[in-house]
Amino acid sequence: MLGQALGLTKTEFDALQGDYRQSALFNEREKAVLAWAEAMTLNTAKQSGQHWDDMRRLFSDAEIVEISLITGLFNMINRLNDSFRTELEPAEVNRRQSGALGISLAALNEYGCRVCGAQR
Repeated sequence: MLGQALGLTKTEFDALQGDYRQSALFNEREKAVLAWAEAMTLNTAKQSGQHWDDMRRLFSDAEIVEISLITGLFNMINRLNDSFRTELEPAEVNRRQSGALGISLAALNEYGCRVCGAQR
């Protein structure tokens, strides 16, 4: 839902189900984040020297921390939901609520810049 609210297309979602590394839909920074999040999720980040090197080259320390924390948070939520056998809402409920978030990419960028004091 959040991805859709921020403007990700069905084509981009489909590319994420395949080999996003070969997709022209994502730029170098996006591919680095996806690879890093995947390595964290698979618990291989410590051994992923190339992923770490890419993150260090493309992002500030604060950005790496933020990306890593959000990845860890979503991994924790998924583990808890799986362990507790949480019944998630059906896809139709998500479709009906998709406009209810009221989140825009511009609003998230503005908030992020306020939090970390960055100018974009």
